[in-house]
Amino acid sequence: MGTHTKKAKSTAPAPVDWSLTPRGPISATVQGSLALAAAATVGDLAALEPIWGGVATVAGALAMVAAGAHRNLPPAALLYRLGCWVGAGSWWTYTLATTPWTQAAWASLGIGAAMAGLMSGLGRVSPKGAAAARPGSAVVLRSDSAVGARWEATIRRVCRIDVVVTSVRAWDNGCGYDVQVTLPPSGATRADLAGRAEALATAADLPEGCSVEVRGVPGAGRSQVMVRVSTVNRISQTIGYPADYSPRSILEPIVWGEYANSDAAGAEVREEASLIAGKRGSGKTTLLQVVSIALGRCRDNLVWHLDLNGGGLTQPWIDVWLDGRVRRCPIDWAAPNLAEGKAMLASAIAIAKHRKASYRKLKRAHDTNLLPVSPQLPQITIVVDEGANAVADRDLAKLIGELQNIGRNEAVNLIISSLRPTGDLVPVNMRKQSGVRVQMYGPDPEELGHMFGWSTGAKLSMDQLGGKGTGFLALDGNSPRPFRGYNVLPAQVEEAALAIAALRPDLDSASAQAAGPAYASRMERMARAFTDRDGHDGQGEELGAAEAFASQPAAQQPAPKAGPRRLTVLPGGATSDASRWADLVPSARPAVPAASAADWALPRRTLHAEQMHPVTPAPATPARPLPEIVARVLGAFTAADDDRMHSADLAEVLGMTPVELADALRPYEIAPREQPFQRGGRARRGYTLTDVQAAAERIGRGEAPPAAGTSS
Repeated sequence: MGTHTKKAKSTAPAPVDWSLTPRGPISATVQGSLALAAAATVGDLAALEPIWGGVATVAGALAMVAAGAHRNLPPAALLYRLGCWVGAGSWWTYTLATTPWTQAAWASLGIGAAMAGLMSGLGRVSPKGAAAARPGSAVVLRSDSAVGARWEATIRRVCRIDVVVTSVRAWDNGCGYDVQVTLPPSGATRADLAGRAEALATAADLPEGCSVEVRGVPGAGRSQVMVRVSTVNRISQTIGYPADYSPRSILEPIVWGEYANSDAAGAEVREEASLIAGKRGSGKTTLLQVVSIALGRCRDNLVWHLDLNGGGLTQPWIDVWLDGRVRRCPIDWAAPNLAEGKAMLASAIAIAKHRKASYRKLKRAHDTNLLPVSPQLPQITIVVDEGANAVADRDLAKLIGELQNIGRNEAVNLIISSLRPTGDLVPVNMRKQSGVRVQMYGPDPEELGHMFGWSTGAKLSMDQLGGKGTGFLALDGNSPRPFRGYNVLPAQVEEAALAIAALRPDLDSASAQAAGPAYASRMERMARAFTDRDGHDGQGEELGAAEAFASQPAAQQPAPKAGPRRLTVLPGGATSDASRWADLVPSARPAVPAASAADWALPRRTLHAEQMHPVTPAPATPARPLPEIVARVLGAFTAADDDRMHSADLAEVLGMTPVELADALRPYEIAPREQPFQRGGRARRGYTLTDVQAAAERIGRGEAPPAAGTSS
């Protein structure tokens, strides 16, 4: 028979706890009262000044508030502890000013201790609140604790997920707040919350147009989720484009609007192709104008326009050049018809293919597979308006598809717009290859499914937008976010065009050579296509091929009819010989005589001069005569109708060597620029008209000594 051994029950007495840790409200009250009485006794024996009681009270109260906030104590607990500190500190200060050895002092201490004990329940912290207090968690402000509790309840009710709110932070602009929550270890995911974002916004009764966005928390684990709640419908407000045309880089995101919380809305377009869709009147063309401004501000990017819808996108940009107010067209190439569009895309493909080979050493030197862009080697970004017209032609659609496939690495990119994102207007592969997608506001919610995929589009609603000029923006497959595009009016496009004309780079010589004669002669065709003559704009003229057009003798090319505009056509980037441009200028100028200051004035209307970077307006006729060499240089610039000339070219026109020219101009502080620039497909150092004009102004004011042989 087996035996069972029963463990004897221990009868050893429990150890006595001699610690001073309170075991309840009574012991805590007694210990606090004794400690306060001891402090009063020590203070009296040490003859402390009453001021020390006040200092200790304030310091203790502040430390208690900070510690309580870190522990996420509820408001009642904070107020209870604050009252204990203020009461105890006041009593101690009183005894320091009088004496603790009075009946009144001890009676008041007893009454205060009794009240603290009776109200001790207010200072207790529930287990749930203690568990929610985690080291390193953000502080939940007392005024926002109710907001956190409300969102815990809302998420529990709508999503069936028990989350814990760890922080609530208001946005700096006052348009909303962030609620950081911790997911439970039950398998709930961030996607579960994101899929119910619209339902959460409705349950929270947010204002029309406001939304809830669900994101991860940078640097935190996957259980940490940020719920972004907008409370002000920012996208319902018209937001003008900021009057800022300062230089930027294509390596930075270009900005074209604002999200609901006033964060900048835009995208990085160095590598990603973009697709923008929207019905007529949705604000799509205005958005493309803003995109053109943002791209034009980049010192390492050239903007090309492919607009088969009549050239309306380009016309405001090109007018400042046709009117002679700038010497370089802000848009490096504009194609308003089918033949020009094919020539443009063919040249872009040739550039992309040529760059793969011609700049392999540059990639190796930078230890990168991605072509390093710069002002000397700019990206080309082609903005396509009304892409449906482009893809309607099979050859043009094939060219767009090929460029989209090969141009990313070699910095030849596309931004395409269309009326709809459907397959009949935008080929599926073209949409799939677009990492940046924008769907503008419209009455048909199925457009969201076509653009972003049906699983994502079904979770979106056009009600989240604010009408014309608003849309959803998705970056590289991330959840689409509502945004408001900047509004830009024609006058501001004109301002931007004036600034960008002087800001934009030239195409590198290797790419210009690869583009061939179609690129070299593009300005002639642009001038004829966008200039009024014989009652129409010439945009409907179809060319057999751009190369054939470029090869026509100058005598056979129809010259524009002189009109109210003063047409000044200038080579931008790598172009053909300047002599080919003479018949395109209605007001012919004399050849290179010595000129006075009045001869080199360029008519221009000043717009916000402090923000513009166009060609510097000519000063008034100098009070002192110009030196002959300065006047001849100004005459050379006038005859060339350009604002920059290579040293060798300018010297040849003046019958001098480059060294002789430099020596002659040195006394007037006129020198070649340090950085080379493109002219005629060559990158060389040379002189700028603005430097010569500045020297002429100094001479006229008597700030530079006139040399022998002046021109009166």
